[in-house]
Amino acid sequence: MTQPCKTNFMNIILWIIQILLAAIFITLGLAKAVVPMETLRKAMDWVNDFEPRKVRIIGILETLGALGLFFPGLYAIHELIIPLAASGLAILMIFAAITNFNRGERNELITNIVLFILASFIVVGRLAFA
Repeated sequence: MTQPCKTNFMNIILWIIQILLAAIFITLGLAKAVVPMETLRKAMDWVNDFEPRKVRIIGILETLGALGLFFPGLYAIHELIIPLAASGLAILMIFAAITNFNRGERNELITNIVLFILASFIVVGRLAFA
């Protein structure tokens, strides 16, 4: 009898984290995808190390990952799509952490690690409680 209660509680926790991550990544992703490069260069110093096309691709991938955390849950296809979206975001955070480490940006590195852990938690949680 306690198993359904634990499952419901875990589902609520997973949804809270998914919505939080979706909000973060949709905000950051859309900014990278549509904000003029001059503005991005002022706000995000790492942008200067990448071609504009790559920054836009990163933004599009983050936006798609954010949408993949949220919208599939509204339909019956969430069992596979949500863990895949979270996996993609976790991989992006690995590359972001490498970039920030190489640039000596320790505060951003911590943010990358936290986002990686949360995305990984979604992957494991959704696969375990599917």
